Amino acid sequence: MDIALWFAAVGAPGSFWDSPSNVSGMVVLGFGVAAIALSFGLAKVFKRFNGEAWLVLAAGLALSGYGIWRMAG
Repeated sequence: MDIALWFAAVGAPGSFWDSPSNVSGMVVLGFGVAAIALSFGLAKVFKRFNGEAWLVLAAGLALSGYGIWRMAG
């Protein structure tokens, strides 16, 4: 199934991927979600949330927020 049909099925506009800010927002959001997952992986490796895990978690949340802001604007 084509990605445009997925967006049409949920009611999203078809021109979502035509906007460069939406595409860059999705890329940044993807990196943010990956950083959040990495922070939980680091916490599991270190058996606790230490400074590095908190720093990566904060960076992931900031990247995710920026990606959502890019898509909203």
